[in-house]
Formats: sequence, C-alpha cells, structure tokens
Amino acid sequence: MGRTELVQHLRELAEELGRSPTTEDMHEHGRYSAQAYYHYFDAWDETLEAAGLDATATTRANVIEDLQRIQDIVGNPSSWAEAIREHGQYPLSQVYSKFDDLESALDAAGIERQEPDTISQADVIKEISRLATDGTPPTADQMDEEGAYSARTCHDLFGSWSDALRAAGYKPPRTGNEYTKAELLDELERLAKEFGRSPTTREMREHGKYTASVYFRRFDSWNDAIRAAGYTPAASSPDASEQRIPASELLEEIDRLADQVGGRPTAEQMNEHGQYSVHAYVNRFDSWNNAIKRAGFSPFIGTSEDLFSREELITELRRLGNVVDRPPTVRQMTELGRYSPSPYKRRFGSWVEALRAAGFEPTTHQLRRYDPDSDETAADMTQ
Repeated sequence: MGRTELVQHLRELAEELGRSPTTEDMHEHGRYSAQAYYHYFDAWDETLEAAGLDATATTRANVIEDLQRIQDIVGNPSSWAEAIREHGQYPLSQVYSKFDDLESALDAAGIERQEPDTISQADVIKEISRLATDGTPPTADQMDEEGAYSARTCHDLFGSWSDALRAAGYKPPRTGNEYTKAELLDELERLAKEFGRSPTTREMREHGKYTASVYFRRFDSWNDAIRAAGYTPAASSPDASEQRIPASELLEEIDRLADQVGGRPTAEQMNEHGQYSVHAYVNRFDSWNNAIKRAGFSPFIGTSEDLFSREELITELRRLGNVVDRPPTVRQMTELGRYSPSPYKRRFGSWVEALRAAGFEPTTHQLRRYDPDSDETAADMTQ
C-alpha cells in the first residue's frame, strides 16, 4: 500500500459519496483508515489536496447540529468528550477550533450539562475509590475513560486532580521534579540493558516508567540524560528521536490533552501533562502556536505561547556556545540545539542580535551572513 494507491482510493470514495470524504467517512466506508494517510500527509486537508479534492469545511452550525444529534442518542452524558469521541461526526479538535472550549459549544447548542456543583465531593471520592486497583489510584485519563465523572469535574470540585486523590485517601503520583536523578538514570540503564543500546524517547514512553518530558525537566536534553547514564546517544541531535515522531501522533496528543484539561492546551500544560515535550512540537512545527493551529484550535493571540521566553532562548544559546566553544551558527542550533532558529529570529530580529543578547561577539562570517544591517547581502536565517 503506497501513496499512489491511497490517493486513488480517496478519489474513488469521493466519487461514490459525491463529495470530499471526511476522516469519519474513511473509518465507515473506506478501504483504509485515515491513520494510513497520515504516514504520507501531515493533515487531512493536505491529503484531499493531493487527490485534487476540495477541503472539507466544518462550520459552527455543523458542530451544533452534531452535538444536538449526540444528545438525542445518549441524553446528557457524564462525559461529553467521551460521547463526542464515540458518536460524533467531528473530532474534539473541530469543536474546540470553532468554540474554544466544550462548554461554549454546548451552550451554543442549547444543551444544559450537569453542573459540577450538582455532584458532591463525596460522589467523586467514591468513584475514585471504585476505580482504584490494589491501592493504586486511577489516572485522570482513566477517570475520563472509565469513570462516571470527567477529570475536569474533579478539578472544578477540588482544585486539582492531585487534591481529589488526596481527599480520597491516595497519594498522588509524583511530578517530574520530584523524581531524583538517580531514579531517572536507573530507568534509563534498565531500558538500555533491555534494548542493548541507549533508548529513544519513544521507547521510554512505550516501555519505561516515565515520560521523556520528565527527563527534559531534570536534564538539559534527552541526550544529556543519556550521557549522564553513561551511554552514547542514539543520534547526534538531542531531539532527533522526537523529530521522527509522525506529525499525526503529535497532533493527536494535543487533542488528547485538550480533552484532559477541558480546552485548548498551553505549552506549559503539554510539558507538565503531555506525552511529548514542547520542544518536539517546536522542532516539528516551528512554534507551539503553529502546532495548535494544525491540531484545529485557534492560536493564542497576544501572548507568548508561540514563543519561548527570551531567557529560555538565551540560556540555550549559551549552553550550545559552551558545547561548540564558539558563537553558535544557525546550522549548529538546528542540529544540536533544543530549539529551531526561527524563534530567535522572531524574538531578536536576527541571528546576530540573538548572539549579542547572549553575550557573544558574532564572527565576521556571521555578520555577513545573518546581519540584516550588514553591507553584505544578508542570507535568510533558515538557510
């Protein structure tokens, strides 16, 4: 099954339906699932474009009509997110992109959902205890998937999921900063012995005790953690293993996290609760805002969500300078840095100004190549 075969089948299905197929159409009528197409295309609209078909436009009216249809099927469910996933014609990301959050969408559809204050803390505590297994409390995802109430409702009643667990008599899982470096390195060593080499972030996520984001919070990069454990990184780039994560998987994680936090997730929420670090999204989509837009959400306007802070960028530039023992080049940032060069251009205006802000004296070559005010012809930063 190759790209040509997939595109041809899409055209055939479009002719059969009399319109451009949606991802839901592929699941119901297609020979292949929509996921098969994401191995070749980053977004469904790109898939349709490759087949010469018009993009499928979803309107607010479409979403409202679908929510009302779901209500006719299931009534007033305890978890609307789960009901949309199971019965909806559109993914949650489409709902969020049109209304910013689920509550606004339900209000627009004239649907009154059960308010959190009609559910008591005792109800939630009882449900947490029911879902607990051998003294281990459920995760927020398990509550959303298997519980009578959403994790968001628990958050509204107790202030946080951790506080809900404490109220139920359970000790919340530790955050990334609470794990010792020794614990994290021991887990790296265990996986290295299992695979016979240093593990990748994907292997840690699928087979390890922790997520890669935990390591990013305790070490400067994944490769730094690998080196601290006494192993040689599997690739030359600190985030190379994350760069190979398919765009579809990264976008699906945004959708999952949006469901968990009850709306468009921030970069901080991805770093704290997501399976991937924000660095993976910046490397893949150039900014968090771009990733949010690709996932179907409206971008953050008038905030710094699409950029890392000035201090973060300067710190990384200085770290890289220490590694290469000179003012870093754009290529070195691309290959060895935690960020792409683009945030530096947006934040500082040029690569040369970023170097100066970090305390470096740009070389003559860098002045000629990257300084827009240079008498020489300035080259674009991304070259």
